[in-house]
Amino acid sequence: MARKSKKVDFVNVNDLPGGSGAQAQIPVKAVCYRAGLYARLSEETEANRGRATVETQMELLRKFVAEREDMVIGKEYADISCTGTNFERPGFEAMVRDMRDGVIDCIVVKDLSRLGRDYVETGNYIERVFPFFGVRFIAVTDGYDSEKPGEELLMPLKNMINEMYVKDLSKKMKSAYRAMWQKGEYSSGSVPYGYVNEGRRLQPDDGAKETVQEIFRLFLQGSSLKEIARILSAKTVNPKAYKTLRFGHEVPDGMNTEWNCVTVRAILTNHAYIGASVHNKNKRVNGKQVRTPKEEWIIVEDTHEPLVSREDFDMVQEMLADNVKQFHSTHGKNGFDHSRFNLVGKKIVCADCGKIMGFRTEGTRHINKFYRCKTYLDTTKKGCTNHKVSLETVDRAVFEAVREHMRLCVDTEDAVRRKNGGADSVRKYDVYGKEADRIERELQRTTEVKAGIFEDYKDGLIDEEQYTEISRKYAVKIKELSARLDEMLKAQAEYSMEYRVDGGWKAAVERFQNERELTREMAEAFVDKVLVYEDGSVRVHLKYDKELKDLLSLGTEREAV
Repeated sequence: MARKSKKVDFVNVNDLPGGSGAQAQIPVKAVCYRAGLYARLSEETEANRGRATVETQMELLRKFVAEREDMVIGKEYADISCTGTNFERPGFEAMVRDMRDGVIDCIVVKDLSRLGRDYVETGNYIERVFPFFGVRFIAVTDGYDSEKPGEELLMPLKNMINEMYVKDLSKKMKSAYRAMWQKGEYSSGSVPYGYVNEGRRLQPDDGAKETVQEIFRLFLQGSSLKEIARILSAKTVNPKAYKTLRFGHEVPDGMNTEWNCVTVRAILTNHAYIGASVHNKNKRVNGKQVRTPKEEWIIVEDTHEPLVSREDFDMVQEMLADNVKQFHSTHGKNGFDHSRFNLVGKKIVCADCGKIMGFRTEGTRHINKFYRCKTYLDTTKKGCTNHKVSLETVDRAVFEAVREHMRLCVDTEDAVRRKNGGADSVRKYDVYGKEADRIERELQRTTEVKAGIFEDYKDGLIDEEQYTEISRKYAVKIKELSARLDEMLKAQAEYSMEYRVDGGWKAAVERFQNERELTREMAEAFVDKVLVYEDGSVRVHLKYDKELKDLLSLGTEREAV
C-alpha cells in the first residue's frame, strides 16, 4: 500500500486541539502522518450529553495519537445524531473531502462501528477508497491498523457483526416503539409545530397553537396557501425559526424565517392537530429515508389534545383535494403536460438559495415556458431574488454541455488507449514493474533479518546496545526501501496498460452520443444539477465531471511522453 508521509520540523500549537493561540513551536518526529480523528454518536440525549460521549471518543483518539511517534493530529471531525448505516453525514463528508485534497493521510476512529455499521459500504471505504488515496486507517479499540499485514482477513467479519447488530437492534426498537404508540406515548421524532413534548405526551404550545388555529380558519374562509403564508410572515416566524428561538438560541444569519406554501399545506394535512398520532410514515431503504404507503401508516386516535375540530380538518382535506382536481382539470383542457417539457426536472436549482426551481408557463397556449425560483414565489418575494430563465436556454445549455462532454470522452479515451498500447509505454511499464518486484523482495528479506535480530537478543547472542544499534540501521533501510517501492509503483501506474473508463459512464456515452436533441433519459444519465443565477445565466454540473478531468489529465500526460 502506498503511504503518504510528510517531513515536519515543528507544528504550531494553534493547529493542535486546545491550542492557546501562542506562537510557540512544538518539535515533532521527522516523518509523520497527518491524522484525521473521527467520532460519531448515533443519537444525542440528555443522558449521554452529560457523559460527553463524542468528547470521550475524541479524548481517547487524542491520547492514542499523542503516544504515537509517527503521527500528529491534522483535524478533528464529529457527527452527532447520525446513524452508522448512512454515510451521508456532514462530518464524515468533510473528512472525505480533506482526504481527497491531501489535508489528512490517516484516519483514526475508536472502533469500526464508529466509521459505519453497513457491511458493504464500510468495507468499500476501508478496502478500496482509503487505499486508493494512500490513506492509513486505524480503529483503536479493535486493534485494527491497515498497515499491519493480514488485517484485511479480519475486516469483513467485524463489519458483518456490526451490521447484524444494527439489524437486531432495529427490530427490537421497532417492537418497543409500536408498544409505545398503542399506548398513545410520543416516542421520538420531530414534535409538530404547536405542541411540546412533556413526559412523552404532546401538550399544546401556548406560543404557537393560535397560529395553527389561524391557518385552518383562514383557509376555511377562502384564503389561498400563498395568501396565508404572506399574512403569517408579516407577524411571526416560520416553525423552524420558532423552534430555534424556543430552545433559547438566536436565529442564525441567513436563516429564512418566512412562511411558504409548502409549510402551510403540511400543517393543514397533519393529523396531529385533531389529536391523532401517525407513525411509520417513513422507512429507511438502502440508507435513505423513503415515504411509506398510506396503508402501512399506524394511526392512533385521541393521543393528545386537539387544536382543531375533526369537522374543520375533514372540510380542509376536501377543499385541498378539490383544488388539486381543479388544477389538473384546467391544465388538461389544452392537453398540456408539464412533464413532457420539463426534461431536467428537480435537477435545476437556484444558485443563491439552493432551492429547486419551479417550472411555469405563460399564455393561453402555454407558449412561454420558463423556470423561476420557488423561494421568490413562495415567500412574498423576500427570501430570494427573481431568478428566471427560459426552458429553451436551459435545454440548449444542458445539451451542449453533455455533447461536448461525450466528445471529449471519446477523443481522449482513444488517445490514452493508443499510448497505453504503444511500445514505449509497455517497455516503461515493464521496467518499473521489475524494479518494484526487486525492491519488494529486498524489503521482505530486510524485514525478516530485522525480526531475526530480536530473536538473537532474546537468546542472549547479542546485548541490548548491539540490538538497539543494529535494529535502528535496519529500520532506516526498511523505511528507505518502502519509500523507493512507493516511487516505483507510482511511476508504473503512469504507464498502466489496465486503464479503463468507468463502465456506467462509457455505457451512457455509447447510448447517447448520436442524439441530436436533449431527452429526459440523457439528462438523467449525465446531469448532476443545473445552477440558475440572478442574471439568467446557467451553469451545468455533470455527474462524470471528475472522471472527465482525470481522463483529460491522463491523456495530456500520455501525449507528453
